[in-house]
Amino acid sequence: MRTPQPGSRARRTGRSIAVGLLLASLAACTPWARVDPGSRHESKRDDYSLELPLGWVRRTADANDYFVTRDGPALNYIAVNRQPHDRKLPHTKRETRADMLPHELAELAIAEWKNTAATANLELLASTPVMLGGKPAARVHIRYKNERGLPIERVLVSLVDARGRLSILYEAPAIVYFERGRADFETLVASVRFQHK
Repeated sequence: MRTPQPGSRARRTGRSIAVGLLLASLAACTPWARVDPGSRHESKRDDYSLELPLGWVRRTADANDYFVTRDGPALNYIAVNRQPHDRKLPHTKRETRADMLPHELAELAIAEWKNTAATANLELLASTPVMLGGKPAARVHIRYKNERGLPIERVLVSLVDARGRLSILYEAPAIVYFERGRADFETLVASVRFQHK
């Protein structure tokens, strides 16, 4: 039988504490959080509020205001993003203005997507004016094929106001997943409320 070395128990205890602290800190940095009734209602920068879909998961550290998925980002996601007018769109290098009409905003979104390699082959399914939180907005629905030939559908509801542009985008493969999450997207869009006029 081996006799314990002096201090070996202290080293094991110290190592165990260090491993425990590391695991606890990693758990605290989890990049996804499930949307439950207590975390569903969200408000952003004294600007707008919305209700995230229950049962989806939210990416906690993201460039978007909100990014949620039900089955994983490759299968479906909703991204909500507010940007100032002077932030140029990445592909067309154009800016938005507060006085843009919904159809102008829709045309800009389509032009942006056509200048993107992944969505250059898009098929426009619908482009209509809608209301978002009581404000005029554009709704654009497209379909494109990804690099594997899988048809993907995307719906964008977007508006411009004095604070910038607000975009709510839903994307999923056209087969099964698009319809599966569509009602949750529509509910999120209908829940948008602005704290200013």
